Amino acid sequence: FCFLLRGMTEKEAADDVICVQLPEICRLIAGGELSVDNIDVFCEEGVFGIESTRRILQAGKDAGLQINFHGDELHPMKAAELGVELGARAISHLEEISKAGIGAMAESDSIAVLLPTTAYILRLNQPPAREMIDKGVIVALGSDFNPNAYCLSMPLVMHLACVNMRLTLTEALAAATINAAAALGQADKRGSIEIGKIADLVIIKSPR
Repeated sequence: FCFLLRGMTEKEAADDVICVQLPEICRLIAGGELSVDNIDVFCEEGVFGIESTRRILQAGKDAGLQINFHGDELHPMKAAELGVELGARAISHLEEISKAGIGAMAESDSIAVLLPTTAYILRLNQPPAREMIDKGVIVALGSDFNPNAYCLSMPLVMHLACVNMRLTLTEALAAATINAAAALGQADKRGSIEIGKIADLVIIKSPR
């Protein structure tokens, strides 16, 4: 996850990621000391602007990493359009996605990872989930567990998605399971109960 270090300009931070951090990560991966699949950037005003985000994500892609990044959370940054252009696996947040961004994602395989607890706890605008789904965008749900969205309960995430984002129960279930697995490149192994997949499930004997 790429962010600005104290005392660095945006360009200096982007150069550090591209010229210092990524080569070291690639070295560690090649030596079997590190396992990394994705590259993430916080594309936001005051952090990484759209062009710095493009540079970092393209460098990560060139290094063999999948693009899975934060965008259009607090301000409309055109992150969705950029993600589609670069072939992102997933884009998280999207509270401020544009109409053009929705259209671009609907025509792509990029997955919108929506985070209901973040919008609720931080009192942000809700992402236009209903419009995104109706237009054909693949939507996943996540908890965004961190100090400012301190919730690990996926049932609560699904509940908020239904109440605040107008997902149906079936849409919320799919978004929290198979689509969430796809957002991590794991849909062939996880996210649904199928023969040959990892049985990551709990069976409860209950009268209700």
